Amino acid sequence: MDEDLPAAHPNGRLGTALMRWRSLVGIASGISVIVGAAISVGQFREFVDNSVKGDMSRRLAALSHVKEFFAEDAKMARRAHRFLSTHWLQIQSHIQEKILAAGSGEAFYLSEEMADYAAVHYHYEQLGALVKLGYIEFPLVYEIIAFPDEYMDTIAPLRQALAAHWKGPGKPLNDLGSNIQWLRACYEFSRKLPAGKEPGCPG
Repeated sequence: MDEDLPAAHPNGRLGTALMRWRSLVGIASGISVIVGAAISVGQFREFVDNSVKGDMSRRLAALSHVKEFFAEDAKMARRAHRFLSTHWLQIQSHIQEKILAAGSGEAFYLSEEMADYAAVHYHYEQLGALVKLGYIEFPLVYEIIAFPDEYMDTIAPLRQALAAHWKGPGKPLNDLGSNIQWLRACYEFSRKLPAGKEPGCPG
């Protein structure tokens, strides 16, 4: 008469249960890998979608900023022209005297006589800072806004004198207008690029 094999025997009930358990574990592991892969693919797609949406949002925000600067740029061009045709004629031969009379380069910069100059300076200094910090993409700026090279060349002695005496006679602010100079370098660099090459900044 046959008897059941001991439960501990590999071919007994325990052995059969262990085999079934291993089989179930193997199936579960396979499912886990498949589910994990599906989740990873889903997460990757979500990441890509979010990145695309984020990039589009940044581009739209940049476009909005550039539109504002483009609208302001026409006003700044008029103010630059007005400064050159009026106050600059009286200032250019007496820059040092006027700064000393005001007490400092900053005080003269903030004077009524320099209102147009200060507005134009701030406009391009701010634009340069926004491009440098990545808030506005330079290729878009380059295509829409023309840099006023001739104006900047003309008033260069005034900017240098203001910087040299900004905090008082002989007390300089050496980086006055540094963002403007950086922005100009981007324009000059981009003008030399081969046709079809995206505008950019040196370095």
